[in-house]
Amino acid sequence: MGGGQDRHVIQMIANASLDVIEEVVRKDNAMYLKSVDKFNEWTVSAFITPGNMKFVLLHEGKNDEGIRAFFSDVWELYVKTTMNPFHTAHSGIRSTVFDTRVRASARKHL
Repeated sequence: MGGGQDRHVIQMIANASLDVIEEVVRKDNAMYLKSVDKFNEWTVSAFITPGNMKFVLLHEGKNDEGIRAFFSDVWELYVKTTMNPFHTAHSGIRSTVFDTRVRASARKHL
């Protein structure tokens, strides 16, 4: 598959996993949900914030502590970004600084 097709498939898997994540959240009120779904070689893990924002990660292999640390970093970055008075509530985050820091956390923990 080409790069664009891979991205499309990954987005489809992540979106399809949202229903499974909702089911797990109804039964378990933990913030970090490891291995909630699988699709071929991909495992889906999620992190649910107290405000019900869902961070979804598709990954291969097992790295629970690294994934937990990554989600913790992303949550902290998310909170700092949304608390910025120039950020509009319920809008997408379009920040190169946010993107760079998320990628740095992924390299560090994943």
